[in-house]
Amino acid sequence: MPVITFFQTKGGTGKTTSAFLLAEILAKGNSVTVIEADQNKPFSEWLGQGGQDHGFEIVTALEEDEIVKAIHDATMRSTFVIIDSEGSANLTVARAASVSDLVIVTSNGKPLDQRHAGKAIKYVKDVSKRLGREIPIRVLLTLQPAVARSRTLKQAEEDMREHGIEVFESQLINRDAFAAIFGYCTTLFNLDPAKVNAPDKGYFNAKVYALEVLRVLKAIEQNVKPDKAVKSKEVA
Repeated sequence: MPVITFFQTKGGTGKTTSAFLLAEILAKGNSVTVIEADQNKPFSEWLGQGGQDHGFEIVTALEEDEIVKAIHDATMRSTFVIIDSEGSANLTVARAASVSDLVIVTSNGKPLDQRHAGKAIKYVKDVSKRLGREIPIRVLLTLQPAVARSRTLKQAEEDMREHGIEVFESQLINRDAFAAIFGYCTTLFNLDPAKVNAPDKGYFNAKVYALEVLRVLKAIEQNVKPDKAVKSKEVA
């Protein structure tokens, strides 16, 4: 049962939106649990403001002594477990990463985002060293323009690949549909076309992204089968 953790040390990179989109797409045929480990509790707020028909379970686990048990329990009942982590490098994130099949770090590709993405990647790699196993990491570029990529973004991608950092080929475009999920407290598939620009393009973008995540997970599984029975004290 794949465990996917979303992590960034900077806000405003689309971390929670990326986690929501993946959960919603995967839930169209699979059981999915989202573990909310972000102290801002965006998923709980979404629910409290009327969010519904999302098709996936939402569990809150904000403390470091809750997260491993929450993940373990979720893997017993769900095909996919998605963790929306807190935006800081702390023990809760370390414990989530330690039992993850994939950590996704979000960035818009701009210099400040990239610096924080680098911090997030380094933190996860430090956890990997303490565990003695590699934790797969991929960078997801978010909030991207629909037409042309900037020179800054192209340079950011080139720099990451030169340093051995793997980047998703698919990117999340800066679409009205994605912002509207939390703005209207609805799901991507329930957006009102009369209120939101081009929701169909949002559907397509999200599906392409989700399918690539599945391909990455399959490739990881074929090459490495990490032992997820990691005791929490190993990353303390």
